[in-house]
Amino acid sequence: MPEQIFGRKILRFDQVQSTNDLVRDAAEQGEAEGLVIAAQEQLAGRGRMGRRWIVPRGTSLQCSILLRPPLAPQHASRLIQMAALAVARTLERELHLQPTLKWPNDVLLDGKKVCGILTESSIVGETLAYVILGIGLNVNYTMRAYPELAPFATTLQDVLGYAVELSRLERALLHESDALYARICNGESLVEEYRARLAMLGQPIRVLERGEILQGIAEDVDADGALILKQDDTRVKLLAGDVTIIK
Repeated sequence: MPEQIFGRKILRFDQVQSTNDLVRDAAEQGEAEGLVIAAQEQLAGRGRMGRRWIVPRGTSLQCSILLRPPLAPQHASRLIQMAALAVARTLERELHLQPTLKWPNDVLLDGKKVCGILTESSIVGETLAYVILGIGLNVNYTMRAYPELAPFATTLQDVLGYAVELSRLERALLHESDALYARICNGESLVEEYRARLAMLGQPIRVLERGEILQGIAEDVDADGALILKQDDTRVKLLAGDVTIIK
């Protein structure tokens, strides 16, 4: 049986500025892939587009993982698909929930964000030197304490009505991630599984991309996770952006 890569070395901290920053330091010093750095509290946690991501201490899964995948730099976004699927499968198998995905990097429960994923890459020449995979899953607290976020975000405790064992959830997530990573490293595509879980396909959406607002129909995603936006008789390929479903 092959050795599990994800979590073969785990460093745990009480309080850090950012787990992603610690993993980057380790990567630059030559650390092997599979390192996981987890923290009870992050003082400068961040999400996509430089947003702050702060949750109550000791309540959630906050970790960053070092990967050195055999992928070309233009395929690095496949790791976001992998991580989103791993979170979704973990919530299904461990907690019998029915998550959906929001392009490009969110996991939803009842239409609200419960998990965000952030990747940061280092490219040397034409080579993907390493990727930092950051995962933030809201677990044992309530969004009632954050009324400004409650319409858009949720926690596992809010959905289930009880607290979840964090250590068990972490083990399950690392196991799921490892299995999917092996498939990617073997040249498999996860796009069909990713596509099947996207809640927005076929719907009218608004996308904020580099300060520009685009509207159209979310038609599809390609093998590397780019969103295909249909606008009348044209199609636009988007690599990133904030999506809102138009109701």
